[in-house]
Amino acid sequence: MKKIILITVLLAFNHSFSQITIEGFIFDKSTNESLPYATVQTVSKSNKNYYTISNEDGKFEINVELNTDSLLVRTIGFKTKKVPISYFKSNKTLYLSPNIYNLNTVLIVAKKDKNYAYNLLSSLIKKYQNKKRITSSKAFLTLTSSARGIPIEIVEGFYNSKQSLLKGIVDFKLKGGRFGQKRSFPFYSLNNTDILKDFQLFGKASNILPLYPGNLSSGAIKWKYKVKIDSCNNCSNQDISISFKPKRPSGRFFSGTIIFNNKTQTIKKIQIDIIDPKIKRLAAIEKNDIVTPKSIKININFNPVDYEIIQSIDFELTMYYKSTESFEIISSNSFLYFYDYNKPFEEPYFTNNIDFRNDYDKIMALQSSDDFWNSNYQFPKSFKEEKAIDYFKNNGYLINYNNNTPASYLSLIKPSILPWRKDRLADWKNIKVTLEKTRNKKSSISGVDPSGELKGDKVFYSYGDMKRYMTNQKGKEKFNFSYALDSYFKKGEIQFVTQTLFNRATSFYPYNRTQNKLIYIGVIFDIYEVFNRELKHQLKNITNFNDAKVACYTKFKEATDLVNQMKSDTELGLNSKKLKRWSERIKLKLNGNSE
Repeated sequence: MKKIILITVLLAFNHSFSQITIEGFIFDKSTNESLPYATVQTVSKSNKNYYTISNEDGKFEINVELNTDSLLVRTIGFKTKKVPISYFKSNKTLYLSPNIYNLNTVLIVAKKDKNYAYNLLSSLIKKYQNKKRITSSKAFLTLTSSARGIPIEIVEGFYNSKQSLLKGIVDFKLKGGRFGQKRSFPFYSLNNTDILKDFQLFGKASNILPLYPGNLSSGAIKWKYKVKIDSCNNCSNQDISISFKPKRPSGRFFSGTIIFNNKTQTIKKIQIDIIDPKIKRLAAIEKNDIVTPKSIKININFNPVDYEIIQSIDFELTMYYKSTESFEIISSNSFLYFYDYNKPFEEPYFTNNIDFRNDYDKIMALQSSDDFWNSNYQFPKSFKEEKAIDYFKNNGYLINYNNNTPASYLSLIKPSILPWRKDRLADWKNIKVTLEKTRNKKSSISGVDPSGELKGDKVFYSYGDMKRYMTNQKGKEKFNFSYALDSYFKKGEIQFVTQTLFNRATSFYPYNRTQNKLIYIGVIFDIYEVFNRELKHQLKNITNFNDAKVACYTKFKEATDLVNQMKSDTELGLNSKKLKRWSERIKLKLNGNSE
């Protein structure tokens, strides 16, 4: 039976931008199932063409300029169809016909020559092992995790990426993101982007994930795998589907399929999967939690506009997750979409280097605006994503979905980076006692036990005792602050976003943790915020990122000079009267320079 693809299209006119927004669903009429990740491309007289893909529900949305002539719709296994824009004024649906597969000579030869499939696969892999060209692009990630069918996590992020056909993802840096989690089970995924970055498409290095033929030599493929050429119902006449399966299940090798054009030796899709994988280097972000992977599926789709680059990666992981409080079977799905090739984002700038523990920390530090999300979102949210967000509104928390992170969430998510907020440092729990735990020796500081946990404040009987003690402890406290500078474009004009950050991961204060000292640290934070607000006003007259970085660095230096003046004047916060005057002075500046 022939399959028919149905595209339902809705039109919306945006006169302010002289664009038409087309959105619709792509699905299989014969089975009524959605067809995700189909490519929709504009064709215009100006040759300024754009494209997008459908989401996991088959839904797509694309803005087209008024001079756009047509749309091209592509999905593997079906004939590409070019439709004029005028078609959608009177029609709501578009039908795509499937490719008709005929038994070709390759399949006939493969049945006669048992080595033919091995040799064909080895030849293809050798070709791709020489493809070292690196392509930069933007990338958009969506990640959802659930346990017992209930959402426990959602992550969305924009990245700068570099990829090659040899090594896959070679670089991956977060531009901005947001996430939500279930309040009663704060689960952090396994930094899936690091896992995918470690996986090499055709390299021979050791991976976190199991291996597949692309990571092996010709001899190893023949030794480890059964390889055969399969019928491909919806492939074009020149496409071939090669499948591979380990001869002996060991948990160390993927099964899968590669679909490629035999004439050009061009790969269109790689699908690999494994049950009960043996992985030694996979660990949870939470140090005491234990992860046992149960199944992995990866689909790698190459760009139909240019098969020399990766268009998307779909990564599914099912795991047993054991924490100190519970045991769950968790299903996690990551979808990574690459776009705007050779047009990466401007990367965020920090006045002090910050070694982020993971993407969650960086998301906390880079609170992207709604304008940024609206102008960069690549395809509509899926039904599963919308359901997860609604669930977290009532049963969890959402970070950066409203441009603000409620202070009450901090005790749950425990970030290592704190953006400035009023009374953000009002609790000593936000400041470490020491950076490293001491072992097998007593601490020289009374009140700190060898585990690094504070047992009690040191008692001082006079101001002189306190001052002498602080002099002796010079250099044994550290508070690290930084500005974060980011940018995005709105209506073609550059916009800047800045934040004042406190780096909890590299800051500590081990002694005399009094309320007065906490006020002293808070004043430092507030001084940096005062100058950050001055910076925001200054940036309104700046039109490029390099000049903005110079202004950011200069303003941070000015703030640091005032912080050092305050430290000297208050004798590191020991002089209560002067500290009170500084606190009142800075609060007046904050109130008079409110955002």
